[in-house]
Amino acid sequence: MPINQYENPPASQTEVQSENRDTKWDRRLKLFILLAVAVYFRFFHLDIKPPHFDEGINGHFVMSIWRDGFYSYDPTNFHGPLYFYLCHLAEILLGRGIDSFRLMNAGLATLLVLAIYQYRVFKGLPATLAAWIVAVSPAFTFYGRYAIHETLFVLGQVIFIYGRLLWMGRPTRISVTWMATGAVILISTKETFVIFFGTWIIAELSIRFIELLEKSREPWTGLQDLSASERHALFRDSLATIGLSLLALVALFTGFFERSQGIGDFFKAFTFWSKTGLTTESGHQKPATYWIELFGHYEWPLLVGLVVVAIAFICLSDERRKQRLLLLFGFGHVLAYTLVPYKTPWLILNFWALAFWGLPILSRRSARSAYGFFLIVILTFSYYRANQLNFLNFTDPSEPYVYVQTTKDYSDVLGVLRRRVDRAPEARNDSIIVMVQDPWPLPYDLSLYPKMRYAKLIDLEKDPSIINQASLILVDGSVLQGLRNVFPKKFARMKFQLRDAYASGFALFDADEFASVLPADVEIEEAAP
Repeated sequence: MPINQYENPPASQTEVQSENRDTKWDRRLKLFILLAVAVYFRFFHLDIKPPHFDEGINGHFVMSIWRDGFYSYDPTNFHGPLYFYLCHLAEILLGRGIDSFRLMNAGLATLLVLAIYQYRVFKGLPATLAAWIVAVSPAFTFYGRYAIHETLFVLGQVIFIYGRLLWMGRPTRISVTWMATGAVILISTKETFVIFFGTWIIAELSIRFIELLEKSREPWTGLQDLSASERHALFRDSLATIGLSLLALVALFTGFFERSQGIGDFFKAFTFWSKTGLTTESGHQKPATYWIELFGHYEWPLLVGLVVVAIAFICLSDERRKQRLLLLFGFGHVLAYTLVPYKTPWLILNFWALAFWGLPILSRRSARSAYGFFLIVILTFSYYRANQLNFLNFTDPSEPYVYVQTTKDYSDVLGVLRRRVDRAPEARNDSIIVMVQDPWPLPYDLSLYPKMRYAKLIDLEKDPSIINQASLILVDGSVLQGLRNVFPKKFARMKFQLRDAYASGFALFDADEFASVLPADVEIEEAAP
């Protein structure tokens, strides 16, 4: 049998017939429509949302790459170096700014949909429908538009499991390459890769134990189908691939061999991560029901998947080993992240395998019509919620996915500053004072203003020349009155609440210098007497 027949086995005879009825152009058209929807949600109006707290921090680390020539891995940061290098590449290709980071992430998010679609070689139609669930999911679309690590991390999971399932069909160099690529992405992106590998290993061991009880004799790999020379070549290629993967990881974590300490820091990170992830004092601890609440609010298809897993897992026979693995892994991932007190809403992307809940249903032709109708209903709900979340309520604190999000005030204030610089480029050298206690993402956004500085009220009282030279002051509301007493000139005041959970602050513009770019309804205050 040709190798590609081992690597591309359809899930069932029914799916073989369905595939035969589809022409090549039909399949291409369906894929084009799927990707068009995915691209719409991930690329359209990317700049509509103010920078997120984490996007500013990621930008700060990318700035360190520009400055030092490499990323100096920090074990307390809880994120590997790969994503920062990709964001750096985005700035090289697309220019400086969070918009460039978002374009890179949107591309990865679209690639994630395509990667799940490629599971058709194992699962046929259920994989196509899983790709549609991810394409219009409120979580996968919303966080696919953020410059954060999670999309890349989940892409690594999908790639690794794709390679693993290929290996189970017939071990080849290609399957090893996919597994190695996924592993490198996971390890070099987030320390939580241990949760992924732990969950997957437990799923495999559980299936093996169940099949032992069922007295299944089906082999787990096709190694027995390979000749001695093919096994030797596979062993040689596997060693080379593993060696290159380890070299890539060492290069990434050592700043391309500029900082050997990165290897030791890689192992230190797990000490820091376990303290933060397992403590109940991290500030991000959530109850065990958190994921169920998010599923009910946004992700009906994934909620259905969670329910179906328990029923379908029992019904699937040993002939459906790959289906069992995916379903058990999806359930296990939810359980693992439920047990960890530290929870942020974008972690829900790790439950992507629940989108394959059509696997046991579509094996029965009689159930397809009812399944199709039900799927249309819940996908329509997902499409509606994703559209509402991404283009209308993207800063609304009542939306659980809008988490540690910068408010619209940020865009309004920074918009005034940018309009002034657009009209008078020399204004980039104006003095800007930041008196905000927790300023992210300001440090990244204002890093191109060379006379930006941080100060406290006591600094201005000691040296009045600092405030005399300032064209813009960003200040917490708690110190506004004290600043009024020493402000030497007429200023325009705009509300500047950085985040919903953060006390309201203000932006104080030099009223004369910014007169032509200020909003018409801005409040003007006279200088202190």
